[in-house]
Amino acid sequence: MACRRAPRIQQIPRPQQLIRPKPHAQRAFTTSTIRWAREEDQRQDDAEEDDFGPIELKKLEAALAEASTPEGLKQLDQLAKENGYNSIDHYLQNELEWHPGWASEDRSVLEDITRDDKGERPNKQSFWFDEEDPETNTEELEEFDEDDITSMAHGKLDEIRDMRQYARLAVWELPLLSKYAKPFVPPSDSQVLRWRYTSYMGEFHPAEKKVVVQFAPDDLKLTPVQTEKLKKLAGPRYNPETEIIKMSSDSFEHQAQNKRYLSNLVDDLIAAAKDPKDTFEDIPLDTRHHKIQPKPQFPKEWRMSPERREQLDAHRQRLAIEDAKIAESGRLIDGTQAIDEYLIKRAAEDQKKAKIVELVPATPGKSAGGSRARR
Repeated sequence: MACRRAPRIQQIPRPQQLIRPKPHAQRAFTTSTIRWAREEDQRQDDAEEDDFGPIELKKLEAALAEASTPEGLKQLDQLAKENGYNSIDHYLQNELEWHPGWASEDRSVLEDITRDDKGERPNKQSFWFDEEDPETNTEELEEFDEDDITSMAHGKLDEIRDMRQYARLAVWELPLLSKYAKPFVPPSDSQVLRWRYTSYMGEFHPAEKKVVVQFAPDDLKLTPVQTEKLKKLAGPRYNPETEIIKMSSDSFEHQAQNKRYLSNLVDDLIAAAKDPKDTFEDIPLDTRHHKIQPKPQFPKEWRMSPERREQLDAHRQRLAIEDAKIAESGRLIDGTQAIDEYLIKRAAEDQKKAKIVELVPATPGKSAGGSRARR
């Protein structure tokens, strides 16, 4: 019985050989030049690279197509594993990437692919060039081709557009609102409460829910005892200087709810002030919460009286007559005229000095050698 042996495939050389340790022999004394071990290794590597010719992808594909049987591919994978690769595909990929002797067509194709992946080289001389920041991820954004303005400039343009839009509304739309104008009607005696609301145009703000109410206790048509009791019940919300009670509420979500709460609170205060069980007459009104700052006023005694005004007018008229007499005699000094005369005099003196400098000739200098020669 004869055993059939599988055909043996030529082993593909490996470009990156494992460096084996070489025994170091003791070198004898000689006058020849020294060749370092690194130079010998480099020469050996160059020789190994020269053994491999240029790899043509078309020929390699044809050879693989001929030997692309399952048994052959299995043997090629086993052979690649013996040389330190996972599979024959891994080996071929490594050869194509690192081997210098491949075809020029394949090299140009790979260069085109690499250029498309990396993109064109940036122009460092450009005004818009900026180094990449490793902390920011800008791969999803489009590249800036220097054909547009910055985002900050776009924001400024949006701001200008908004201002121009409001200017158009003020010019063309606001005058049309005059037909909806109504004459002012002062509140009647029954309208005692004054409400104040806060609204923000075009947006929602948490402060919009706040409502403020003001009223004067004297306008509620209560008796003096009830009015004093209401002031005492209001406590620090009563202003003794303006005699107004001011309360606010922002506890609820909507303005209507806060207004309803304040309205009920005012009704409760009025009902408590009208309660005759305890009038709080024995309790003084506490105003320590409000500090009245004195506002000095101009005293009435210092005001200008008609008699004093007549005296001042007569005095000014007398001074004007005296100045007119002095001006006629030439004793009155006019400041503007005096300054003009001084400037004219100063200019004349400067011109005279300039003429004197031009008339004086320059004396020739005498050296020591010339004087000795004359002697």
